[in-house]
Amino acid sequence: MAYWMTFWKLIDVGLGDPDELARRIDGMSEHDLVEFYWTYEECAADLKDEEFLRYVSPPRTEDYVDDLAQWVVAQGLGYYEDIMMQPAKIPPELPLGATVSPWTGLVSLVYRQRYNAPVRFREDPPPGQSFDDHPSCRSARLEGPTTA
Repeated sequence: MAYWMTFWKLIDVGLGDPDELARRIDGMSEHDLVEFYWTYEECAADLKDEEFLRYVSPPRTEDYVDDLAQWVVAQGLGYYEDIMMQPAKIPPELPLGATVSPWTGLVSLVYRQRYNAPVRFREDPPPGQSFDDHPSCRSARLEGPTTA
């Protein structure tokens, strides 16, 4: 959650100056690329529940719903929170002339160019680190298995 406000500030940058956000993404650390990517994906995923989908026009293909959810996130925190609080406000379709957000695709491209791999999951170690070296994996190993 610590990255939450940083994420939305970056989205605001993209609303005002998409080229500037593209430059910032290109300059992000490996950790920040991962955080931006997964925060964006999680926010978009929140908009794909049935409580939102009932207001989306057919055809509700996975790609169509994903494009709409990505677009909503790209409109900024105020718009996103408004939709989250009132699902009926989600647009039934992408507004005429709207373009789908390129941000997760750009992060994926930058990450692949730098690390020759898809964007890692947050809990996975960064490129060049093993699971044994990664703090979250090391602490889980030290604590031992959990029992039900």
